[in-house]
Amino acid sequence: MAIAADTLAKVFEREALRFVDRAFLTAKRQHAWRDHSWRDVATQTMRLRTGLTHLGVEHGDRIAILSENSPEWVIMDQAVLGLGAVVVPLYTTSGAEETRHVITDSGARLIAVNGDQLIEKVQGLGPLPGVEGILAMHPEAAAHDGANLEVITVKQLSDFDPLRAIDGSRSDLATLIYTSGTTGPSKGVMLTHGNILANCESNLEALSLRDTDIVLSVLPIAHAFERTGGYYTVMAAGGTIAYAEGLGKIAENLLEIEPTVLLTVPRMLEAVYTRIMRTVESSSRFKRMLFEAAVKTGARAAEYRQSGAAVPMLLAARMALYRRLVFTKIQEVFGSRLRYLISGGAPLPLAINRFLAAAELPVVEGYGLTEAGPVVACNLHGRTRMGTVGRPLKNIEVRLDPDGELLVRGANVMAGYYNHEEDTREVIDREGWLHTGDIAEIDTDGYIKITDRKKEIIVLSSGKNVSPANLESRLTADPLIAQVCVIGDRRKHLAAIIVPDFEALRGPQAAQLELDGAKPEEAVASPKVRKFFHDRLREFNRTQSDVEAIVDFTLTATPFSQENGELTPTLKVRRKVVQEHYRTAIDAMFGG
Repeated sequence: MAIAADTLAKVFEREALRFVDRAFLTAKRQHAWRDHSWRDVATQTMRLRTGLTHLGVEHGDRIAILSENSPEWVIMDQAVLGLGAVVVPLYTTSGAEETRHVITDSGARLIAVNGDQLIEKVQGLGPLPGVEGILAMHPEAAAHDGANLEVITVKQLSDFDPLRAIDGSRSDLATLIYTSGTTGPSKGVMLTHGNILANCESNLEALSLRDTDIVLSVLPIAHAFERTGGYYTVMAAGGTIAYAEGLGKIAENLLEIEPTVLLTVPRMLEAVYTRIMRTVESSSRFKRMLFEAAVKTGARAAEYRQSGAAVPMLLAARMALYRRLVFTKIQEVFGSRLRYLISGGAPLPLAINRFLAAAELPVVEGYGLTEAGPVVACNLHGRTRMGTVGRPLKNIEVRLDPDGELLVRGANVMAGYYNHEEDTREVIDREGWLHTGDIAEIDTDGYIKITDRKKEIIVLSSGKNVSPANLESRLTADPLIAQVCVIGDRRKHLAAIIVPDFEALRGPQAAQLELDGAKPEEAVASPKVRKFFHDRLREFNRTQSDVEAIVDFTLTATPFSQENGELTPTLKVRRKVVQEHYRTAIDAMFGG
C-alpha cells in the first residue's frame, strides 16, 4: 500500500482531515478513558508548532523527548516533524550516563519532558552543552527555581495561531534513534521520513490494518518497533491508539480497551504462559488432563491453519468443544476482538509460540532491527512456519553473505549512523546491503530462521565457538529462570549468572525449598535452592553438547536492569557490564 505523502507530518494531517472527530488517541485521566479526536490532536499540534518557531526551532534542529507513552508524546513529535526538525527519543528507564550521552551526542537544542520527576532527572544530569531549555509537556508543570535549565511549559507555547506542516522530502531526516549495542556507547540511527514511510507501507500491506483497528500501546514509543509499528503505521491506517497505564495495569487495560492489535515482546507472553501453567498445575487431575488434551488437539489444528489449509471436520468438532471448555478463557485475557498479537524485539520461545497457536491466539512473530526501520520479516496468518521469523515484507530484499550473515536492502534501510561514517560503511556496503549481524538460514520458500549473532560468540580456551544468546533463550524458557547471562569467553567451560523467577519459586515447590516468607536475598543463599537449580541445569545439560554445558552458576537476587547498565533499552543483556559487576563471583566459578 503506497502512502501518498512525503513526510510523516503530512500523513498525519491527511488522516486528521479524513477522520476529524473520530478518536485518534485515548488515555486514562483520573480513572476514566478520555478520547482525543484527530481534530483536537491536530489543533494542539499546529499551535505548539507555532510556539516552537517562536523559540527559534527550525529545519534540522534536534529535539529530544523524554516521556512515558501519552498523547503529549505524539503531539510534540508531530509538531517537531512538521517543522522539518528531528526527534530524538529518550527512554525513561535509561540511566543518567546513557541519557546524557544521547542528549549531547545528538546535539539536542531542547528536551521535551513529561512529568516533574523526569524534569528533575534532566536537571540532575549537570551541564548539557547546547541544550537551551526544557519543554514541560504536562499541563500541571511545576516551577523549578534555581535549576540548571529554564523550564518552559507547552501551555505557554500553545496560545498561537495554528501552523500547518511544511513541505518536505522523503530524504529529510525524521529521527535519531540510539541503538544500545552490547558494548561501547550507543550510536544514533538516522531514519529519514522515507525510511519510516517505506516500512509503514510494508507493514500495511502485510497486516491489512484499517481505520477500525485499535491498538493498545504497551511498549515504549522510544522503541523503533513500537514507534513505527504501533504509532506511525496505525496513524497511516487511520486507526486508534490507546495508551496502557503501565505494566501492572496491562491485564486490566486489555479488558477495558479490547484491542484488535497488540504489539508485545516475548517476556510479556512468557509471563502470561507462566501464570496459565501455574494455574493448571494447581488444578484437579481431571482439569489437567482436559487441558493437556485440548493443547494437543489445538496444536494439530494450528498446523492446518498456519499452512492456510482447512481444519478437517472431525478435528474442527473437537476444537469447538475444547474452545468452549478451555481456550475461550485463555483468549479472554486479551479481550474479544484481537486480530493480531505481534511479538518482536527478541525470539519467542518455540514452546510458548506453539501453546499460543494451539489456543487459537493470532500470534505474528516478526524480526527486525532499528537500522531497518525496523520491521524486516514476519510470519503471517495462513503462512506461518514455526521456528522461523517468516518471510521478508514486500519491497524488502534479503540474502545471505558467504558466512551466513543476513543482509537486508530496501527503502527502509537507515541513512547511516549519526557522526559515525566509518561504522556506517561497515554495516552498509556499496550495493546498499545492510549487514544485520545476525546469522540466518533462508529456506527454499523464503522463510528466514535466525540461528546466531555474528558478534555474540564465546570462544572457549579450547577454540570451540558457542552462541550465548542461543543458550540464554533455551534457559529462560524454564519458567523458574527470569534472566540469565552465559559467560566463558577464553575460559575452559561455560558458566551462568542466573536471576530466578522468585514468584514462580513460591509455587508448588515453595514448601520443599522452605521459601515461605523468604526474601530473594535469602532464597539465593539457600543450599536447597542452590541444589534445586543445580538439578535443573543438570537436566538442561543432557540435551547440550559438551562445549555447551553450563558447568557452574551463580544465583543473584538483583534482576538485570537498564538502571544498573546490565540491560540495553531493548532488554538485551550487556555481557561486558554483567561480567564487571559479578567479577568476584565469576572468578570463583572459574577457580580464580
